Amino acid sequence: MIQNIRFALRQLRKAPGVVIINEQLARKYWPREEAVGKRITLNDVDKNPVWLTVVGIARDARQETWTAPPGPEMYLPLLQTKEYLESLSGHFEYITLVIRTKKDPGAMTGEIKSMVASIDKNVAVTEITTMDDAVREANAQSRLELWLFLAFAGTALVLAGLGIYGVMSYTVSRRTHEMGIRMALGAEWNDVVRLVLRQAMTLAMVGTGCGVLAAFLLSKFMANLLYGVTPNDPVTYVAVVTLVLLVALAASYAPARRATRVDPVKALRME
Repeated sequence: MIQNIRFALRQLRKAPGVVIINEQLARKYWPREEAVGKRITLNDVDKNPVWLTVVGIARDARQETWTAPPGPEMYLPLLQTKEYLESLSGHFEYITLVIRTKKDPGAMTGEIKSMVASIDKNVAVTEITTMDDAVREANAQSRLELWLFLAFAGTALVLAGLGIYGVMSYTVSRRTHEMGIRMALGAEWNDVVRLVLRQAMTLAMVGTGCGVLAAFLLSKFMANLLYGVTPNDPVTYVAVVTLVLLVALAASYAPARRATRVDPVKALRME
């Protein structure tokens, strides 16, 4: 296997210069053409530019951050273009080798080092990690920020529920005489419940509407924390509004039920 790799590397050095580009670059320079077979160069200002033939198109990949959209990119064979790239960007400090395996990636550290050493003993292999660990490390900061936002949002939702419960309990206690009169005049318990819930839900909808407006105006500042969801995603807004209204309904139901237990005779005597 090692001999086959060495033979392939020697053949690659002698082959004409090739390059693989991503979909973004293909759409940018050849929007209505087949990009494979076209030629591209990075030093077109030189008298003798190095032309590379496009031999494949790779899918767009996110390189810097998982929230930033992918840009035009190209993938160059290191052995063919090492001197050319060093003349453009300076000395290479490291390269990354990606290996796909059906075995346990964590158990292949020794095998990978032995394989690299058999090709070139002067190459040092460091920072061997799995793709899952690399993705987890890249997303660590964003994941922490999202968990903090989730904790604050959950706390705010609980406080909102407690606030609605307190306000409606106080309102019911202040309207005890009114509730007694209504029930003395023939109001059913479900009429009283609807009256209290209607007042609570009106306040909740006004507050939710103000919150949706503020979120719509401020969502652009959270765009860097979102992936696969636009800042003004309608499904998210509907889900959040529904959740808040359900919490408000649950928080106001207990005071509404308490209002139905008012004794009409005692309420009238309080006058």
